[in-house]
Amino acid sequence: MESDFLFDITKSPKLQAVRFEKIFNRRLLRLKAMGLKWTLSIALPVFIFGFLTNIISEQILSLILALVLLSFAGYFTSTILQRFWERLSRIKASESENVADLLSFEATRIVLRAEKLAGEAKPNSSHLLYVLLKETPAIFVFQKALLDIKAFREEVQEEMDKENRVNVIGDNTYAGDFKDTILRAIDIAKTSNRQEVLIQDIFVALSSENIVFQRMLVQANLTSQDMQHIVDWYDRLEKRYQESKDIWSTSNLRRKGSFGRAWAAGHTVTLDQYSVDLTQEVRAHRFPRVVGHKEEVSLIERTLSRQDMNNVLLVGEPGSGRRSIVMDFVSRSALGESSDKLNYKKVVELDLPGLLSRLGTPSEIEAVLDRIFAEAARAGNVVLLIDEFHNFVGGSETQRPGTIDITGLISKYLRSPEFQVIAITSFAGLHRYIEQNPALLQMLQRVEVSEISQEETQELLENLVPQLERKYRRFIAYPALKAIIELSSKYIQAVPMPKKALDLLDEAMVYLSETKDKILLKKHIEEIISHKTQIPVGEMQEQERETLLNLEDLIHKRLINQDEAVREVASSLRRARAEISSRKGPMGSFLFLGPTGVGKTETAKALTSIYFGSENRMIRLDMSEFQDVSDIPRLLGTAKEPGLFTTQVREDPFSLILLDEIEKAHPNILNLFLQVLDEGHITDGMGRKISFEHSIIIATSNAGYRIILEALRSNRPLSEVKEKLLNTLFEQGTFRPEFINRFDAVVLFQSLTKEHLLDISQLMLNKLARNLQRQGIEFVITEVLKAKIVELGYNPTYGARNMQRTIQDKIENVLASSLLGGKIKRGDRVSVDAETFEIAKH
Repeated sequence: MESDFLFDITKSPKLQAVRFEKIFNRRLLRLKAMGLKWTLSIALPVFIFGFLTNIISEQILSLILALVLLSFAGYFTSTILQRFWERLSRIKASESENVADLLSFEATRIVLRAEKLAGEAKPNSSHLLYVLLKETPAIFVFQKALLDIKAFREEVQEEMDKENRVNVIGDNTYAGDFKDTILRAIDIAKTSNRQEVLIQDIFVALSSENIVFQRMLVQANLTSQDMQHIVDWYDRLEKRYQESKDIWSTSNLRRKGSFGRAWAAGHTVTLDQYSVDLTQEVRAHRFPRVVGHKEEVSLIERTLSRQDMNNVLLVGEPGSGRRSIVMDFVSRSALGESSDKLNYKKVVELDLPGLLSRLGTPSEIEAVLDRIFAEAARAGNVVLLIDEFHNFVGGSETQRPGTIDITGLISKYLRSPEFQVIAITSFAGLHRYIEQNPALLQMLQRVEVSEISQEETQELLENLVPQLERKYRRFIAYPALKAIIELSSKYIQAVPMPKKALDLLDEAMVYLSETKDKILLKKHIEEIISHKTQIPVGEMQEQERETLLNLEDLIHKRLINQDEAVREVASSLRRARAEISSRKGPMGSFLFLGPTGVGKTETAKALTSIYFGSENRMIRLDMSEFQDVSDIPRLLGTAKEPGLFTTQVREDPFSLILLDEIEKAHPNILNLFLQVLDEGHITDGMGRKISFEHSIIIATSNAGYRIILEALRSNRPLSEVKEKLLNTLFEQGTFRPEFINRFDAVVLFQSLTKEHLLDISQLMLNKLARNLQRQGIEFVITEVLKAKIVELGYNPTYGARNMQRTIQDKIENVLASSLLGGKIKRGDRVSVDAETFEIAKH
């Protein structure tokens, strides 16, 4: 395969540019040109002024003239040489098969330095890496990733020394990992739609090909993908910096604006009084651009460019980026980057709340609004933005403090092509108010705004980092940004991306500024999330691996018997969390089958307490309450009412969901859970996407329990019992095969023996003993008492469920009366007689 890798740097067209730079340093040329330019710009006006006024002597004028001529000659020469170098460095690759032709000037320079560093040995990936570690992109990556570049260079040096002893030059010029790195860098450049390989591409390629780099990433809990993210971050910052320097570029000149455009629209005196000019606002904020949402911006522009039905209804959850989308469109229009019909439009936001507060009667308000709409239509160059549009339409439904119904008035103008509106609303506002008026909705083109992806949110946060670092004088590390994305996605669902990530970053910077720490780290994000959600996030993540590996033992501290059931739950959950197979559903989903009182619900409680940290993180639904199709709105919610089920999951996504007696639910309701189990999300009654990605779902059922009892009496294997039970449930129509197959595991719970019941009674009485111990009273549990509890509390139909009630009636009541009556007190050691249930002191 070495023959397929033709790499000859001596025949690369970029080599001449590298040699030219050795003679004429391009950075020095650029500095000289800039210095001479400034000298010329100062000396020439002074010479002209002195020549015309005769204030300066002829001798000094001669010196100034000489300085002007020398500056001009130097500037001209430096510029010519600089342009010549730039032309050399931009020479396109030929049609040859020489891979070196694909390298940029900078990458060619790096390879030449790596070859020189290798000396008599074969150049390998470590030589490339050692040279690259002095370049700005690598330094930026190591700083943001909190990696010690000095220690890393020493490790790479050690690896080079070791490899140099074995990789002497023979028939093959380059080592195998050098070839793999270059080919990988070419693939990265192609993925980024670049024709040349940059040093950034080589750096990212090294992160996956060089053994020292890989080892370092593993130790730092980072990946090659993280290196790509940080390199992309550097590229965006560098591009923004270079664009800002080129003040004479078309885009920068457009940003300066012009006077003529301001006079293109007609007079809008009343509108100006009750509105905010967004075009001026984006200019003041240097024309902000949205990250993601390209389709939404494009659809807005296409809609506004129409001749008819050219009004937009922007629908999305608060915090999803609705306003950023509008500001992106305003920036594009102001810079002349939109369509011909939309370029240089005057976009203004109507201040309806301010208008309502300043005017008195409804007739006055209507008259002013009519003038405003008329002015906007006549101007011919105005796009009107109305935020929270649902507050101002919808008839009697809208009549709330601070609102007004403008449906009739605005409908008249919406029919006019000259009158253009962008209205912003939420899904709840759309369903509850706007959809109640189909005629109004028909005149508006709906543009739905969804959450941006985690990658886009990461880019948005990175764009804000320089501003936040200057404001708070703190350094923001890449692992902290990564933690913001991961943890906000996992623990905060009620707020959409990117708002929850932006809020978390801002809160983290405020928190950091109140400490002596100078760097925003992952631990700071974990502390804030823990405070907001009352979940021990950092501790949870570190202990999760240990918890999963020992899940069986932990559950059995609370649950007696059911070894196979517990083992199956633990194994399935480990597979899910290890992400061995691709999955979209919840973290884990299980169907518990078995008689009543054998531990199905107790297993769910134990799993909630162990994995999520508290039994309070369980969302429990009694599915017997949802036996009719009309109960679906109660689960999912409607346009006017939140859903019982979806609201709980949205507010607490990191939880265990227990669906009790699921066989009693209506078949159509079971169909809803097909999507939940398969795709991991569902849409609520307000059109919001509810994610179950960080939830565990357990459904319980005692359907077919008689089959279990009969089969176990005959000592049949559990696998045969499960197969017969499922076939019976399918035949009876209790469950459909496609529903059962959506679960990670169907877990069969066995009936309890007398020995199991004695152990269960021990657990129940232990809990009572712990409660008494907090009051300073020692409670003695006897074998006779345990047996009596089993005798009185066990029922084959209800399992061990009644044993707790027996303990309450026979023991807890007696103890409570004795405590209140002063018969027992702190420091006493007591027991309960198994026959008379009287208190005995020891």
